Amino acid sequence: MKSIRIAGFFFTALLCLAIVAITSPTITSGIKLGLDLKGGFEILYEAQPVEEGGTITKEALRETAKSLEKRANAYGVAEPEVTTEGENRIRARIAGVSDEQTVREMMKKPAELTFRGPDGTKEMLGSDFVEGAAQVAFDEMNQPMILIEVKDKAKLAAVTEKLLGQPLAIYLDETELSAPIVRAVLPDGKATISGDYTLDEANELADVINLGALPLKLTEKYTQSVGASLGQQSLEKTLLAGVIASVLILLFMLIVYRMPGLIASITLIIYNWGILLLYYWMQATVTLPGIAAFVLGVGMAVDANIITAERIREEMRTGKSLLSSLKSGSKNSFRTILDANITTIVAAGVLYFVGTGAIQGFALTLILSNILSMATNVYFSRFLLALLVRTGLFMKPSYYGVKESDIVSLSAKDKPAESFYKIYDFVKRRNFFFALSGGVTAVGLVMLLLFQFNYGVDFKAGTSLDIIVGQKITQQEASDIIEEAGFTPSSITVGGDNQERVSVRFEEVLSSDEGEVAAILAKFTEKYGEAVSGEENTVDPGIAQELGIKAIYAILFASLGIIAFVAFRFEWRFAVAGVIALFHDVFFVVSIFSIFRLEVNLTFIAAILTIIGYSINDTIVIFDRIRENLRFAKIKTFEDLAHLVNTSISQTLTRSINTGLMVLGASFILLLVGSDSIQLFSLAMTIGLMVGMYSTIYIASSIWLLLKRNSMNKAAAAKANPEPGDASA
Repeated sequence: MKSIRIAGFFFTALLCLAIVAITSPTITSGIKLGLDLKGGFEILYEAQPVEEGGTITKEALRETAKSLEKRANAYGVAEPEVTTEGENRIRARIAGVSDEQTVREMMKKPAELTFRGPDGTKEMLGSDFVEGAAQVAFDEMNQPMILIEVKDKAKLAAVTEKLLGQPLAIYLDETELSAPIVRAVLPDGKATISGDYTLDEANELADVINLGALPLKLTEKYTQSVGASLGQQSLEKTLLAGVIASVLILLFMLIVYRMPGLIASITLIIYNWGILLLYYWMQATVTLPGIAAFVLGVGMAVDANIITAERIREEMRTGKSLLSSLKSGSKNSFRTILDANITTIVAAGVLYFVGTGAIQGFALTLILSNILSMATNVYFSRFLLALLVRTGLFMKPSYYGVKESDIVSLSAKDKPAESFYKIYDFVKRRNFFFALSGGVTAVGLVMLLLFQFNYGVDFKAGTSLDIIVGQKITQQEASDIIEEAGFTPSSITVGGDNQERVSVRFEEVLSSDEGEVAAILAKFTEKYGEAVSGEENTVDPGIAQELGIKAIYAILFASLGIIAFVAFRFEWRFAVAGVIALFHDVFFVVSIFSIFRLEVNLTFIAAILTIIGYSINDTIVIFDRIRENLRFAKIKTFEDLAHLVNTSISQTLTRSINTGLMVLGASFILLLVGSDSIQLFSLAMTIGLMVGMYSTIYIASSIWLLLKRNSMNKAAAAKANPEPGDASA
C-alpha cells in the first residue's frame, strides 16, 4: 500500500509537469499579442453624419464598423478588431502594418457607396438613395430581394434606360458587392435588386445601401500607436522580468517551506501554464500591463501556499500529527484565502469594466490569476500535499520547517497562543504611528494642493511620443530634430538603458490628417535609420475628461465594493478600519507622484486599484485571525482586547512578511528589468506594497482596536446605567 501511494504521488506530479512541458510550445505560439507587444495602433473614432442635419443610427454605426474592417482586410491587415461603442463611437485595433499613416488615412474616410456601369463610370452615389429605405423582401419564389428607393426619379429612369440589359455594379469603396442586371426602365424611383442571395447576404446588402445613403465621417478622439521593434523590446524585457521573479519565488518557497514549498513550486508552474492555457482557449489578447499582472499574480498566488503552510506549521507546533495538522491547517486557511481573493477580484472587476484596451488586459489577467490560484494553489496543492504525507516518507517536522523543540506535547495543546509565538506589542505605540501617518498625509495633502498632478495625455489631452532611435541620443539632439520638423513640444526627456529613448509631450493634439506624427518620426528616421520605432498616444480633450471621470469612478466603486464585502463577511468595524488603511496607502502613493512630478496616466490608475486589492487582501488575513481568536477569547478589559490584537498580528506576521517579500520582489524586478512603458506602474506598485505592509500591521488593526473599545465602553455604560424599562424587567 505504501509503495502504491509513493508511486501515485510521483506519477501525478510528473504527469502534470510532462503535460506542461509538452503543450507549452503550442500554447505560447498560439497566444494573441496586443498592439503594445507586436506593434500597431488603436484608434477610437467619433462618428458624425456627413450631411448636415443627419442622424446616426445603430445600423449605420455597425455598417461603418464593418466597412472599416473590410478596408483593413483589403489592405492586407491580419485579423483587424473593429467594434462599436455607445451611440457614436467605433474602436479599431490594427496590428502588423508597415505604412501606418496610409492605413489611418484610408480608414477614416467616409464609406463611399457607388453604382457603376460596365465601363466603371459612377452612375449613382449613396447620397442619391432615400435614407433607411432599403429593406429585404421576398419574390414569388420566396427568394430574398432588396427594395430600394431614390430621391430623384428622373435620374434613376435615365440610368436604367442607358444601361438596359447591362450590369449596374454596386461598390463599397473599391470593393464590388454585387452586379445586378438592369432588366427594365424604372420611372417611379423604386427598384428591386434580385439574384442568388441568401437571406444574410440580402440583409447585408440592404444595410450597406442604407449606410451609403447616410455616410458617416470619423474623427480620431484617442490614438495609441506602437512601433513593431519597440513592442518587441517591451515584450522581451517584461518576459525576462517575469522569468527572474518566478525563479526567485520558487527558490524562496523551497528554502523556507521545504516539502510544502516543493508542492507550491509544482502548483505554481501549473498555475502559470493554466493562465497561458486560458488565454489560448479564450483567444484573449495579452498586453504589456497583462504580463505585468501575470508577474504580480505569481507573487500573489504564492500567498495561498504560504497561508496554508503557516497554518499547518501552527497545528504541528500544538502537538498534532502531521496528517491531522494538514487537515485542520488546510481547513482553517481556506476561508482566509477565499476572502482575500474575492477582494482582489472586486478591484480588478471594476478596472475591467471602466478601463479600455491594455488596462482591460491587465484586469482580465488579475481576475483569471485569482480564480486559477484557488484551483491550483489551494485545492490541487492540498491534494498533492495529502498524497505526499500519506506516503509516510517525509514525516519529520523539519521537512515542513518546524523544529522539534517548538512542538509541545498533546497534553499542552490548549495552552494559549503565546506558548507558540513571541508576542510583539504592535498596538502600544499606535499613537506614534497614527501621528506619523497623519503627518505624512498632511504633508502630502499640502504638496498635492501646491503641485497638483503631472497629468499624462490620458487625462489632460494632447499627444505624447516615445521614440527609440537605436543609439545614444542627447536631449538637445532630440530637440533640434523636432524643431526641424516644425514643432515645439512642452517637454522632452531622454532615458532608457543606453539613453536611446526620447519621450516627447505636446499639450496640443497633433493632427493625423496632416501627418504630423509621421513627419516627426520621418525626421528621426532620416538621421538614425530604420532602427527608429515610436509609440504615439493622442487623446482628445473630451475623451481626457471622460477618462478622468472614469478613473475616479473606478477607485470609488472598487472601494465601495470592498467595504460592502468586508462588512458582510466580518463586521462594520473591520470594514471601516480596512478602508481607512486602504485610503492611507493610496494617498501616500498619490502624494509621492505629486511631489516628484511623476506622470499620472491610466496605468497609474491600474496600479492604484491593484494596491487597493492587495492592501485589503493583506489586511483581511489579520482581521480573519482576530475574528477567529475572538471566538475563544474572554475579553473583559481593553488590555485583553489589545493582547488579542497583538497575538493575532504575531501569529500572521511570518505570513505577512513572506508574502509581502514575494509580491514586493516581483514588483521591484518589474521596476528594474521590465519595459520602460511600465516603469511608473511598477514604481507605484512598489511604493504602495511597502506602505500596505506597514498599514496592515500598524494602522488597520489599531483602528479596529479603538472602534471595538468604544463599543465595549458603550456596552459597559449601558449595562451600568440601564434604561428605566430595562431595570424593571
